[in-house]
Amino acid sequence: MTVGQQAVDSRVRELRDQFSGALASAVDLYRNLHRHPELSMQEHRTQKVLRAALNRTSARVRECAGTGLVAVLSNGRGPVIAMRADIDALPLPEFTGLAYASRAVGTLPDGRQTPVMHACGHDVHASALVAALTQLDRRRDTWSGTLVAVFQPGEETGVGAAAMIEDGIFDATGMPDAIYAQHVTSGPIGLLVCRPGYFLSHQRSWRITVDGHGGHASRPHLARDPVVASAAMIVRLQAIVSREIDPLRMAVLSVGSIHGGTAPNVIPDRVTFTVTTRNYEPAVGDRLVSAMHRIIAAEAAASDVAARIDAVSEIPACSNDPDETAIVCRGLASLFGAAAVRSPDDPLPASDDFSQYACQLGIPSVIWNFGCQEPSLFGDGDDVPRNHTSRFAPHPDAVTVGAAAAVAVVRERCAIAGSKMQSLRDGAEVRQQ
Repeated sequence: MTVGQQAVDSRVRELRDQFSGALASAVDLYRNLHRHPELSMQEHRTQKVLRAALNRTSARVRECAGTGLVAVLSNGRGPVIAMRADIDALPLPEFTGLAYASRAVGTLPDGRQTPVMHACGHDVHASALVAALTQLDRRRDTWSGTLVAVFQPGEETGVGAAAMIEDGIFDATGMPDAIYAQHVTSGPIGLLVCRPGYFLSHQRSWRITVDGHGGHASRPHLARDPVVASAAMIVRLQAIVSREIDPLRMAVLSVGSIHGGTAPNVIPDRVTFTVTTRNYEPAVGDRLVSAMHRIIAAEAAASDVAARIDAVSEIPACSNDPDETAIVCRGLASLFGAAAVRSPDDPLPASDDFSQYACQLGIPSVIWNFGCQEPSLFGDGDDVPRNHTSRFAPHPDAVTVGAAAAVAVVRERCAIAGSKMQSLRDGAEVRQQ
């Protein structure tokens, strides 16, 4: 064990002691949620379990967007601070071997059954936010203001934040002064990542439907093969980033799924595949989209098939407010020291619909990442399980770090607001004299 790891382990033990009872129940909550994951906008059991935990605090809790929750903890004068935790899971089988591993099965929008797993740490986010709210409720002497804890469904499908906004998420409190979110990453516990400006990418996704004319596989000349046409489109699409985008600009185009056919000796009538793009700069995104449309139309004409492009979702880039980011980083530095808070030179290619709160409502926002894996996993050449994989298994101590981070940031934001109020009062007294 390195000296740095010993310091992190020691600090985590201190944080456990500080949170005591709030944390024990939150870790149990984490294991409960992990064992029983639910797909996007289907989080009915999750909502019920979270509400039961929140009802043990003095927060006012209400449902929002069907399967979401909003918990408002009021504590005197001060800023209104919102903190979001996403709560949905992914259509993946779990191979972690954990005693509390998921065996859940869910239903996809097309009616197909699928294994379901918390493979992106939303169980950690929700449990940590419950623990943070519980701790702030118990230690009201350490902050002043209002916390709006947002338990958001449907992040993985990119529709949850918009649904919460549509359902009047802040009707009871008014617009918050700031909204924050945190997300686990596959790094070691003790790692904290935040930067001002672009932090996560702009994401768009489409469903491509290729219609040909089916037939017997032994007589392809009598068919118009949508499989071959789709293959040509998919291969050609991969040249957009390498041949049409400035290599110094971030751009990603990936094909995530393809479906067509039922038997090896039957050419199908239809193939569908899905495409996602990621970028930061709007001009790059526009080039990706126009090139995709051009290539699909040209390949369809070359293969004598019809192709339709349907937009599925769009998530704006997450851009962290510079002033709020400075406050967040000061709060995070109180956990493991300023050196533990990394500010990467470049944004990250992932996306999160947390951006909708800033884009649609104009609220200053900040999202940051924190490591959730045992540091001992990070040996030379080790294959550490990453987000969106079947072996992704956050350590329960990640709940400790997430809860402590949320509390530290809320207290720091309230302290800044309190200092400004005191300065205003002092100035008023001077003017009266």
